[in-house]
Amino acid sequence: MSIMAKHTVILCSGAISLVLGLVGAWAADAPSPGIPTTVMVRVVGNRAMALGDAVGGAAVTIKDLETGAVLASGVQTGLGGDLRSIMMTPRQQVEQIYSSKGSASFTATLNLTKPTLVEIAGEGPLKFPRAKRRASKTVLLYPGKHVNGDGIVLDINGLIVQIVSPTPDRPLGIGDGVTIRTTVNMMCDCIVEPFGNWDSRKMELYGEVRVDDKVIGRMEFFHQGPKGIFQGDYTIPKWLKGEDRLTLRVVASDAEGINVGYDEITYHLVPWEQSRDATGRDIPPIGK
Repeated sequence: MSIMAKHTVILCSGAISLVLGLVGAWAADAPSPGIPTTVMVRVVGNRAMALGDAVGGAAVTIKDLETGAVLASGVQTGLGGDLRSIMMTPRQQVEQIYSSKGSASFTATLNLTKPTLVEIAGEGPLKFPRAKRRASKTVLLYPGKHVNGDGIVLDINGLIVQIVSPTPDRPLGIGDGVTIRTTVNMMCDCIVEPFGNWDSRKMELYGEVRVDDKVIGRMEFFHQGPKGIFQGDYTIPKWLKGEDRLTLRVVASDAEGINVGYDEITYHLVPWEQSRDATGRDIPPIGK
């Protein structure tokens, strides 16, 4: 071999070594693809069922606590679940509750490179903004250790209260009687009623009449129908003459105050002489 050829071989070998070194360094710095790890989350109502499609589901977010990065987010979808299985069936602590017959859930697959501490948060029900609440848990996820079965269960406290009538566009007459109709549901949209699976007899339900954030009256409600309708009556005081706004607030709570909800509507007030347009009732002669 000539001297020139020998040097050429040496140079080529050096170049190859340099390239291999660079490739090795790049490979060492390149991020690992991670191990696919499935995480199931269920957002459920306290003492109730899963927040399913009937209430708009729940928003779920999985966030890396170390970096603050959102690893996954989406909306829980599906049905509320099987009533008998969730609410009535005795079981051992290790037995599944929500997954035994299927219920609403959110599932994400994360590519984890190391044990990762995450915050899993759920917020709902999305269909009822006034009732919306948030719950979260801090969980350690380990690469390849799938979270399945019931999954990470987030318990949401509260009640869904909705004033059905009068509607917000209807003015109320000063001095007239008004009938308020309202519904009360668990966070899963489950009906609250006397002797039902969620017994209204064990809850407190009342109404407040408010003017300028001051409570001027209170009313009781009584169950009136198969769809969880409750009704209360109130006579708007004549001494409110001159006021143009009145707020009706309906409050519901379980016995321990763990689940509480409310709804309120502010109505336009009209003089008593115009109250027929407001109530649909005949106006008695003035002076009687």
